[in-house]
Amino acid sequence: MWATGHELQSELAAQGVRRHILQGTGWRWPPPPLADLNAASQEDFQRLRMIRSLDQWLDVKRVRAATLELIDVGKRFRPHVVVSEMFTAAAGIAAEVLDVPFAIAGWPAVQAKLSEGDVLRATVGRDADFVGELAQERVRALLADFGATGINWALDGSAALRSPYLHLTYWSPRWYAGTPLLPQTRMVGGSAPPAQPRASPWLDQLPMDRPWIFITLGTSFTQDINFFIIAAHAVAQVGGVPILAIGKGFSAEEVAALRSRLPQPTVLVERVRFAELLPYTAGAIHHGGAGTTHALVTHGIPQIVVPKAADQGRQAKGVVRSGVGYHIPPKQMTVSLVTAALQKMLPGNAPARQNAASLQEEFASLGGVPKAAQILVSVA
Repeated sequence: MWATGHELQSELAAQGVRRHILQGTGWRWPPPPLADLNAASQEDFQRLRMIRSLDQWLDVKRVRAATLELIDVGKRFRPHVVVSEMFTAAAGIAAEVLDVPFAIAGWPAVQAKLSEGDVLRATVGRDADFVGELAQERVRALLADFGATGINWALDGSAALRSPYLHLTYWSPRWYAGTPLLPQTRMVGGSAPPAQPRASPWLDQLPMDRPWIFITLGTSFTQDINFFIIAAHAVAQVGGVPILAIGKGFSAEEVAALRSRLPQPTVLVERVRFAELLPYTAGAIHHGGAGTTHALVTHGIPQIVVPKAADQGRQAKGVVRSGVGYHIPPKQMTVSLVTAALQKMLPGNAPARQNAASLQEEFASLGGVPKAAQILVSVA
């Protein structure tokens, strides 16, 4: 049974998946607004961002309500295992109350060699301590509410879900090179789906003798016109065709203003279908969302990551560690810097292209979806 929010109801129904539509998952979307931005110093701004991230996934009232609902569903469904992504806090508590194994999908179990709080403390001082303590207070309050001990939590640093049974990731050993992983981490990589016919009319109008470069900020934090302008002009500098997927966050006036500042030819669309575009794509410039990054890796495409928020920095580090591309911090993004990175990616014998091809093979060798299913069944 898939317990989730109403947004996925029609898709799950179409796939014939048994489902329970939750009144709330504990997750807050859109994220709460940042208060007093104009008056905030850089340090205050960083602290506000950290607290907002915490409020997004660890709001006590929301998580408590979601936990109660999951426990009720679990008592009726009687699962052998509860599987959750990393930030559904209610799932880890409900699994303990239901006395069934808990597994995390999409995130490794990392040894607390250096806690996130220690890393943040180097840049934002005492704020990390404050936010870390606040997170622990919230988790302990929730655990006390349900008489739980916290077996599915790491509370020795920044509070986070951590399964003692299984962390199932869709990446590979090379992607995590040098990261101190715990033994419950299992990697299954993945393979790209078969290429689909090019149903979008604009695809057939693109020149095939110039490299296609895919540019996107995903679907959540899309409203950065300068990102798209810089990336598109850098692509034009190296003789490529920019293909921009800008999402739905812009007004008609903003789209018109963006279009007027782009080189030609440039494709400007809301969304693309990976299966019809990526088989013909030579490179990508993007935000580092997990889904986008994984799709590019499984297609063997070198990439430039400009992380904006959430876990996107983790994907940027994986890209650099595995040698399949480059990480450019948002504040350092310029046409010249992106152009230089593209010039290192596009030649046929460029190291980033070679590394992307070998990482694609490593992902495919780990078994993908069938292997993931086999591992989950063994936990249950």
